[in-house]
Amino acid sequence: MGKHDAIEVQAVNMLSKVITLLFSFFLIATPVYAESSFQYSKPIQTNDLAGYKSVILDKEVYAHSRQLQLQDLRIFDKLDHEVPYFLISILDASTTKEKESFIHSEETPYATTQDGNDTVITIEVNRLNGFLLKLNTDDLFERTYVLYGMNGETKWYLSEGTLVNQPLDPSLTIQKDIKWTSTNPFDTLRLVIHNRDNKPLNLKSISFSYYLDKLVFQDLGNTQYRLAYGNDTLSTTQYNMLNYKSSVGNEPLTQATLGAEVSTPPQAQLPEKAMKYKLLFYSTISALALFVVIGIGFSLRRK
Repeated sequence: MGKHDAIEVQAVNMLSKVITLLFSFFLIATPVYAESSFQYSKPIQTNDLAGYKSVILDKEVYAHSRQLQLQDLRIFDKLDHEVPYFLISILDASTTKEKESFIHSEETPYATTQDGNDTVITIEVNRLNGFLLKLNTDDLFERTYVLYGMNGETKWYLSEGTLVNQPLDPSLTIQKDIKWTSTNPFDTLRLVIHNRDNKPLNLKSISFSYYLDKLVFQDLGNTQYRLAYGNDTLSTTQYNMLNYKSSVGNEPLTQATLGAEVSTPPQAQLPEKAMKYKLLFYSTISALALFVVIGIGFSLRRK
């Protein structure tokens, strides 16, 4: 190999080393994004005794979970070790009393607008597992309706039927309840009441009934626990729950509760700053590569 070839090889080797060093520096300097971080958490309040605990999820968990089926729920102990758990729903209840413990009802806020002869009622449900609306009104009426579940602009048909409040007509059964069976979680419900040529109903209130699931885990009795959620990067847990569920079936469940929600600020730096790092890196590499090529050219000319 002549001097000309040796210089070229040395230049290429130098370029390779510089690129490797800069790439290593870039990996260190680039911020690690906390894409797997949780935006919300709640302390789990227990009796500090060892045993299996059951926790009723609340409305805030449903509203702030980033997964439609609550796949982002995780339990951590005080050392931030992940604790296995499983969810149970009203479908797992075997007695009337057990089923009632999953059901919650309350008056709900709503907004009413008129679309021609139709009354459109919008109810924010924040992904709760709803199944019943009760209309509270003293009006005498007979109306048809259609109920939809809404996520953004996406609409799902839930039910339709006739609403009736004619107590003086024995041939008509009073019907002011609206039921549906969909298990999909929705942001809002949209109830469309067809008035035809009748005036809109004078509603006093609307009652909303829904199911709250329960979370079951093993409390070791010597640590604190928290429920974390609000993570759009996680999928369903992969715990081996067969033996776990069998053990729970033979043990009494003690009720625990959720404390106040804690909002965790994002730990990641802004994406714009990450882009600046990348642009700086690529610009530096390109400039150095150009300088080395120019240097090789000058060396070759001198030879």
